Amino acid sequence: MRTLAIKYKKKKRKASHLLYLRETIANLHNEIVQDVLKNEFIESKITNKARLLKKYNRRLKWLTFLK
Repeated sequence: MRTLAIKYKKKKRKASHLLYLRETIANLHNEIVQDVLKNEFIESKITNKARLLKKYNRRLKWLTFLK
């Protein structure tokens, strides 16, 4: 019974983390697009956001692959 409870908590934690990643990816993508449309080309900001977007996309892909 204890192992079932542990598995349930792990799945719940993973699901909440996936939801967090998807929301963060969407927000980063929108921020990058808005910055480009406003012609706010502060190189370090856009570069950093692009790196984070790539990192989070890789992590999301890895987590959904494991299931």
